[in-house]
Amino acid sequence: MEATSRSSTDTVFSADAIEFSPDPLIFACGTYQIEKDETNATPAAEDGDGDAAEPTVSRFGRCLLYEVDQDGSNLREVQRFDGPAILDMKWSTERWNDHVTLAIADAKGHVQLHAWDDTEKRLKSTQTITCADEKTLCLSLDWSDRRGATGAEKLVVSISDGTVCTLGGESELSVTSSWAAHDFEPWIAAFDCWNPSTVWTGCEQPTFVNKRTYDESIRIFDRRKPLSPLLTHAAGGGLWRLKWHPTRPERLLAAAMHGGFCVVDFEGLSSEGITGSGKTSTVFNGHDSLAYGVDWSKGAGAVQGGRDLVASCSFYDHLVHVWDVENA
Repeated sequence: MEATSRSSTDTVFSADAIEFSPDPLIFACGTYQIEKDETNATPAAEDGDGDAAEPTVSRFGRCLLYEVDQDGSNLREVQRFDGPAILDMKWSTERWNDHVTLAIADAKGHVQLHAWDDTEKRLKSTQTITCADEKTLCLSLDWSDRRGATGAEKLVVSISDGTVCTLGGESELSVTSSWAAHDFEPWIAAFDCWNPSTVWTGCEQPTFVNKRTYDESIRIFDRRKPLSPLLTHAAGGGLWRLKWHPTRPERLLAAAMHGGFCVVDFEGLSSEGITGSGKTSTVFNGHDSLAYGVDWSKGAGAVQGGRDLVASCSFYDHLVHVWDVENA
């Protein structure tokens, strides 16, 4: 089945991350823009004595907050704020310091925390944590509270120099541990939602296991045997983001870069393993550029007729679309 767009908007800057908040009708979109200042660039000397000076590169972005109605047809921007380019963002499932909080991984080595004000219906900046120097990018992050339980470590962050760190604390967060995990950029980091003391990370040449891959395949693993996938499903396009359905454990939403967006159902998937195969049940091809950000509304079946809302964004055409999927 091919889904159709219910509403869309232009983000102006290249869009690469989308996350629905615990409020099923509110989502955030992060953007990433590069600007080169050629005034500092100089060519290499003709005699070969001396290197060329590279232009100065600035990475900047914008966080956009949107509200959508229950059927997805009316989309309106409710807030925006500018800052360093955004690589990833995640909402806390549980309240942090009495607020649902949006964590942002940015291109200047920071994790930004923004608290959701329930009365004003806006985000307010509460803290910026330095995880690396300003020339190093925070690539990915995850909260440890996706299933409600959380330990001392609240966030895990992957960094472009191959480092992975954790953040913890009571009223404020700080870096609690840091280690050299990879020789290349670790584009993804996540807590094991069933065991928050375990962290999974992955890079383009992974030293840890990751089910998101550039070879166009989704792999399902038993975490007790992380080197041998239980199942491999060809999704196409190069996988960038994967999101499990909030209430249906066999349903997966995928941003497949050149392959667009799709929903894959894994028949017979349970804690005991998998007895069936993967089937692509829905595709969305409303974007004309790299499919990067995607997420389910947390209000499963909120659309009339028992359909699920999805928001997606693409990079070079800087578009956001809201579409729906049959929840059957």
